[in-house]
Amino acid sequence: MAINRGKQFEQKFKADWQKSFPHTWIYRLPDQVSGYKGSSRNPCDFLAYHSAYLWMLECKETKEGTLNFSKIGQFDLLQSNLQFDGVKPYLIIWFEKFDKVFAVPFGEVVRMKDDGLKSVSLKNLEKKLYNNIEIPSVKKRVFLDSDYSVIVDFENNTKEVL
Repeated sequence: MAINRGKQFEQKFKADWQKSFPHTWIYRLPDQVSGYKGSSRNPCDFLAYHSAYLWMLECKETKEGTLNFSKIGQFDLLQSNLQFDGVKPYLIIWFEKFDKVFAVPFGEVVRMKDDGLKSVSLKNLEKKLYNNIEIPSVKKRVFLDSDYSVIVDFENNTKEVL
């Protein structure tokens, strides 16, 4: 059976989020496995409550330097939640080959797509062409130990922009 790095990353993300925010609530939404067309789909992988915000967190892993928008099955659901005050949809991307993790406010992901891009690119994130934050991380054997607490500072410092 093949190793599903994406699912393993989700588990590692949850553990790191809980370490970053010891007094937070985080819940992994169960995957929908029916596969029937029109069956309901979860809006994200995790819901978390911290710093008076409801965080909608979608985790993705890619071995490449890009993550195609077609790989974000929850795109429309996350986008529809941008309108609510106090709700913070984020895309968390692990660029496995590059040992980097980025958090991207979902409004910026929508802006990338509206700008005609086909994917979220590591190159664009590193150049800060869109608002994002590289998550401080330390490489272990396969995974990274990541400190997500920087998201709150980032969010507080970019309120006018986002």
